[in-house]
Amino acid sequence: MGFPILPFFLIFLVVITVRLKALDANQKKQEEDFWAKERQANITPAKDISNLRYITIPMEKFPLNFSDDKKVLEIENELKELSTHKLLNLIGKSNTDLKLEYGVPNFELMSQIGDDFDRVCVLLNSYAKELYAVGRIDDVITVLEFAVGVGTDISESYTLLASCYEEYGMEQKIVFLRQNVQKSNLLLKNAILSKIESKTKISTGDQVVDMKL
Repeated sequence: MGFPILPFFLIFLVVITVRLKALDANQKKQEEDFWAKERQANITPAKDISNLRYITIPMEKFPLNFSDDKKVLEIENELKELSTHKLLNLIGKSNTDLKLEYGVPNFELMSQIGDDFDRVCVLLNSYAKELYAVGRIDDVITVLEFAVGVGTDISESYTLLASCYEEYGMEQKIVFLRQNVQKSNLLLKNAILSKIESKTKISTGDQVVDMKL
């Protein structure tokens, strides 16, 4: 007596058909929601952006002119220029989000503010790497603590800061850094945490203190 394959095949086809219809309906719903949100965004009036908590780059805390290297000087000059701009962390906000939150008339300005912030994050990371290369660990920490504090999304900034903390045996700062990453919405959060965990063993003489939670 042969095994009745046909009934199971028909059931499989029914399940697949139902699943495809559900996925199609969900996609259509998402598209409808997106366009409804976009239509609302495109009629959002200008909102007051004068009292937003803009980010200020603490140039006075940075070791300016520590090197005559052309690359370093270019980084410092660009940071000086951007320090005069309005800056906000708008990472993760879509164009639609910007229009809804700040109004259509402010869209271009807010896009530029967000782009400037992204550029600052790149420059701070590069600056920290140059400082690390010449052994200025205290200055690396100053630069990267600011970058992390304002929510940079550059994973290397977090891992390099963790390395500096590890070199100085700053166990509590490593723990605090990991906790901040855990609570964040960083896209590469898990990868950053994994890399930080690899840098959380502090050598104390012959003894090794493992700071993994």
